Amino acid sequence: MNIFIRNYIEKITEQDIYNFALKEGITLLNDESKIIYTYIKNYWQVLLEDDATFVFEELKEKLRPKTYKKVLELYTKYKTQFKK
Repeated sequence: MNIFIRNYIEKITEQDIYNFALKEGITLLNDESKIIYTYIKNYWQVLLEDDATFVFEELKEKLRPKTYKKVLELYTKYKTQFKK
């Protein structure tokens, strides 16, 4: 399964992040799109398989509170679905 996810992550763009956020009712600032993109690219395996507490502690400092809350909410939702 990780090979499919890795292939997807390799192709993902900042615009993909922005578009997904819009679909989920989040309007990201340009720097927020870039931050989320960077964290997904660098930490996708940690986000899927490990304790990602440190990732979210860093994101909390870099994103607006409303954006952070929604990102955490979506992460929890999709990680739960992924584990099924």
